Amino acid sequence: MNNSKNSVRTLTMLALLVAMSIVFSRVLSISTGFVRFNLGSLPVLLAALLFGPGAGFAVGAVADMIGGVLAGYAINPLITLGAGAIGLVAGLAWQKMPGLRIGLRLQISVLLGHFVGSMVITSLALRIFYGYPWATLAVRIPNALILAAVNTVLLRILLENRTLMKMVKK
Repeated sequence: MNNSKNSVRTLTMLALLVAMSIVFSRVLSISTGFVRFNLGSLPVLLAALLFGPGAGFAVGAVADMIGGVLAGYAINPLITLGAGAIGLVAGLAWQKMPGLRIGLRLQISVLLGHFVGSMVITSLALRIFYGYPWATLAVRIPNALILAAVNTVLLRILLENRTLMKMVKK
């Protein structure tokens, strides 16, 4: 019975993280067309660190699909894969480096997640499906680096929050 209660709690928290990701990426966003400045990946990364890479992938992919439909876009499977890959890669990196200091471990995990999900997969999708030139896509690199740095700082603050950690561990 306790296991069932924990799974309902976990699913509820993941659903809240999906909702937060949608709001952060679709509402609280600055967009220039092919580059968007938003914190939509923050809840995805948080899910990956607290609940594992599968949860991070699920939160990223589901948030991308729901957010895209709400914004009136068709679901693009490669862009959705990129959104999920941010959580998957960051969660895997987080799990594989338990011996590192938390700050360095966090920086590497977030940077790898953004590199694979945003810089590689999503940029490739924009090139394949929408024909963006590579030179234009190069602007996405500093964007991803800035977002990775901001996400790292915010995640460090969240991971040090005792109330949040108590909620997750219950």
